[in-house]
Amino acid sequence: MTTVCVVCGNVNDAASRFCSSCGAALGTTSDTSVISLVTETDTSEISLADIEALGALPTGSAFLVVHRGALEGVRFPLDVRKTEPITIGRSPESGVFLDDVTVSRKHASLEFNGATWVITDAGSLNGTYVNRKRVDSQELAENDEVQIGKYRFVYLSAATGE
Repeated sequence: MTTVCVVCGNVNDAASRFCSSCGAALGTTSDTSVISLVTETDTSEISLADIEALGALPTGSAFLVVHRGALEGVRFPLDVRKTEPITIGRSPESGVFLDDVTVSRKHASLEFNGATWVITDAGSLNGTYVNRKRVDSQELAENDEVQIGKYRFVYLSAATGE
């Protein structure tokens, strides 16, 4: 018997706890922190699927879309209804799990401040970058590039209802 990874679609042995391709936790059907999608070969532009998905989110919600790294094309939803910060790191318990040695176990966190999302570095060794500048804490704006280890994300926010 086999288990299919919900993040990358890789077929794994049924006894595996983590995907052999992307490192995502297997067998956790209730975890909705990662949504995979089929992307075009050029992920530097916003896809129609990203725009449609943003419209389905509550006002203030957002996505971090991986546009460089092993999880290219994966969208991590940032839901304003979450009351705790979303953790980013190499720890499998992280809300945004990035399985790579360039990422600290507890690398950074994301928190909604009532108006926008704020990324805060958690004292990581390699740092957290927004638009190629190292930051300790930074409010994110539409289309900001966030770099954590060798992963690069584009920040996309849902419509503010203006």
